[in-house]
Amino acid sequence: MYERFFLEMNNYVIGIVSRNYDIDHKQILGIYHRYISYFEHLGFKVLLITKNNIDVVFSLINSLALIGGGDVNPLLYNKEVPLAHDEILDNLEYHAIKLAINKKIPIFGICRGLQILNVYFGGTLKEIPSTHLGRHYIINSEELTKYTNSFHHQCIDVLASNFKYLAKSEDFVIEEIIDKKRMILAVEYHPEINYDYEPLQKFIKLFFK
Repeated sequence: MYERFFLEMNNYVIGIVSRNYDIDHKQILGIYHRYISYFEHLGFKVLLITKNNIDVVFSLINSLALIGGGDVNPLLYNKEVPLAHDEILDNLEYHAIKLAINKKIPIFGICRGLQILNVYFGGTLKEIPSTHLGRHYIINSEELTKYTNSFHHQCIDVLASNFKYLAKSEDFVIEEIIDKKRMILAVEYHPEINYDYEPLQKFIKLFFK
């Protein structure tokens, strides 16, 4: 009863998987406030997901966000590359994706979020070109360009078969992907840094009635 009342009072309720931060040798759960502000700007109520509260939070949300962070474990896509990774975060995000798909709620990915989604559905990643870091243009399927950013170490190598790419960078890195059937939209760049609300507006328009 409470869960239904909560969702009726909040049209957009998004769960964001928390990160582990080492502050003064203590493990702190949380996310950068810019992510919360980004979603709240377009009317989302934000709830943080941890391994201890994931089932409770999923009873209260109607969308999921997977945000930026460290590299995805290469072993998840069958590559033995010595990259530092957070196995706890990998497992938690895999669990969150599975719950979101089973619940049939939309998923929005940012940077690492795009990468973990691609790997979860059978795609692979690779190291980004050295020229890609910093700011660059991306081009969508309609040949429209946008100036954006890049802070990631990995990018899509093989795109999972359920996804269609919507935009690429000038050096052919896939920057936006979509799966309309599973209600997934993800971007490789960080729109919350540029105050770029266009991807999130597209997400709302496509997947919220």
